Amino acid sequence: MSKRKHNTLNLEEKVKILKLIESGESFANIASKYGVGKSTVGDIKKNTTKILEYVSSGDKGVGSRKTLKLSAYPAMEKSLYTWFLQERSRGTPLSGDILCEKAKFFYQKIAQKDDFKASSGWLQKFKKRFGIRQLTVSGELLSSDFSAVEPFKEKLKKKN
Repeated sequence: MSKRKHNTLNLEEKVKILKLIESGESFANIASKYGVGKSTVGDIKKNTTKILEYVSSGDKGVGSRKTLKLSAYPAMEKSLYTWFLQERSRGTPLSGDILCEKAKFFYQKIAQKDDFKASSGWLQKFKKRFGIRQLTVSGELLSSDFSAVEPFKEKLKKKN
């Protein structure tokens, strides 16, 4: 008998498996459907609360994640992300350096320590956890060209 190929499920798939288990589907059927072993399905069932808590935490990158590894600084990162959203809604241009400085500021306020090093690796993982795709550096506010909207709408109407 040949060995089964290693298959790692993301959290979205694990939630679907939990729903199938809840609906009464057998472990064997679920395992063959997702290409994993029955013990993997059992492990997913055993970790139901952890999986559902993690998924409901609201992180943007949760669907594609495969592990439940949490941040070492959850309170600071939540504060930083809230601040980031506020600044983005104001149209403030933000860079990685600005985020790192603000992260150090929040860590110092929350933990009452100054031993946090906002490294480039931490920044990349933070952006991945919260679904931040790109930070552009520019001296202008983020804006939309509203004068181009009406001509575009007219052009679109003519094509249809």
